[in-house]
Amino acid sequence: MSGFGEIIASAVGKQIASKLGELATEEATLQWRFKDDVEVMADKMQDLEAVLHDADDRLRRGGRDGEVVGRWLTKFKSVAYDAEDVLDDLDATELLKKSQPKLKLFFSRNNQIFQRITMPHKLKKLRGEIEKIGKEGQALNLVRHQEQAQGSIINNESFVGICDEGLRSGVVGRDMEKDKIIRLLLNKGAIAREGISIIPIVGLGGLGKSTLAESVFVDKRVNDFEVRAWVHVSKEFDLRKIGSAILKSINSSINLDNCSLQFLQENLKKELAGRRYLIVLDDLWEEDGDKLERLKQMLQHGRKGSRVIVTTRNQSVVNKLSTGVLAHQRKFCPVPNSDQINLFVLSTDECWEVMKQTAFGPDDDKSDLEEIGREIAEKCWGVPLVAIALGQVMSELRTVEAWQKIRDTNIDLGHRDHKKTLERLMLSYYYMKLDFKMCFTYLAAFPKGFIIESDRLIQQWKALGYIHGWDDGKRCINYLMGMSFLQISRSSVEAWMNRLSKKYGENPSRHREEREELESQMSDSDSEHLSRYGQEDSENEDDEQDDWYL
Repeated sequence: MSGFGEIIASAVGKQIASKLGELATEEATLQWRFKDDVEVMADKMQDLEAVLHDADDRLRRGGRDGEVVGRWLTKFKSVAYDAEDVLDDLDATELLKKSQPKLKLFFSRNNQIFQRITMPHKLKKLRGEIEKIGKEGQALNLVRHQEQAQGSIINNESFVGICDEGLRSGVVGRDMEKDKIIRLLLNKGAIAREGISIIPIVGLGGLGKSTLAESVFVDKRVNDFEVRAWVHVSKEFDLRKIGSAILKSINSSINLDNCSLQFLQENLKKELAGRRYLIVLDDLWEEDGDKLERLKQMLQHGRKGSRVIVTTRNQSVVNKLSTGVLAHQRKFCPVPNSDQINLFVLSTDECWEVMKQTAFGPDDDKSDLEEIGREIAEKCWGVPLVAIALGQVMSELRTVEAWQKIRDTNIDLGHRDHKKTLERLMLSYYYMKLDFKMCFTYLAAFPKGFIIESDRLIQQWKALGYIHGWDDGKRCINYLMGMSFLQISRSSVEAWMNRLSKKYGENPSRHREEREELESQMSDSDSEHLSRYGQEDSENEDDEQDDWYL
């Protein structure tokens, strides 16, 4: 399996190939004795970078060939890091030469002379390493990316255009729950006698709470609500951000820049007064009764029959929503316990149904893969998120041998929260394509529950060399959406990771809460190069960081 170090090395390899290409065309920056070495290395690194996808595909397939290719990738990682170090030294030498004042100190002249002596030797040695790893790659018959036959691998173009309506696989086995929620939303008798009701959807992470809520939210039967809004709350509860998101959904013409909480409350009162609304508070964690009471006070001005759907994994959140003045007055409270929506795991047959929807087209022949597919479905432990993720990976590797490898792969994360779910999600990570793997792992560096503009995310992936162009970025977003690892907001402009995917995304890179933890678990060279790229990215950040909200 490809490790986090190999993912970083691939990104480094892309950067090195680009840097060497630039140096080869900038004759003025090179000593004549460097030029030949740099030109040869530029060509060789471009060739190596072009076969990394094939190497990763073969590594994912496993077997004896996968082991051999894995050892080659480890060697490539070492060479890529050596190349970056040498080019950094060369950059430093050229920068020093350009910035030295006319009156040069003796030790500075000596340093430059030393660099002129050692640099050709470093470049010659590096050239030899690159040529050697290139020959070993040729012996493995690695295929250039643009020339690679598709074979059993599904073309990534098939993921372009995935939209919200195509991501409903998670509602398999949830028909009764969905119908019950819609009945609660449309019950005219209850609307006439009740205030504002909260409909809780409760269940463990990965069981499809958000997907179920979304399938209700877009259902044509609930179009009668005059106002509808969807808010992703996450663990970090911020009343101002919640209010801003709701108000923005209702009336986008209101200027919310640097607005106060009082401004939000006053405008929400105006916008909600006398109107029946449906608001979804997705992934609510807050258990503080006072904070939840203030939230209800902010939303209390809707007409009778207004509804709030809350998705949460914690029953105590629902219990706290049942307390407070508004709940005791029956003006704003959860529905009776008997009407609460509790989600449980799916059956193996239902998991296989989810996987089939993700892995196959409607007319595809499934006969030779059906038995193995059902065996893989048992590894999902009834969790829809795992079924979707594995189904997406299986759609790319539609051979009996590849599916047997997935079935037989066991991952043990030790004693952790969501241990079984994470172990099975890790399967989909290990068999993910290299480009998508790098992009997904990069997301783990952001805070939990973050929201980012999708265009900005693509720009960052492109700047790091993970993708080549805009279409590649859209393909990657569509792929991660298809796995339910990334969710798009109602405007389809912003994206966020669900909390369990975030937790799982951290595991391949072995960090928990802090970047320092990640670096301490990696090799010294991996840590150094990860930090370097993180610093380059942070240096390019501007004040738009404020646009990322929880």
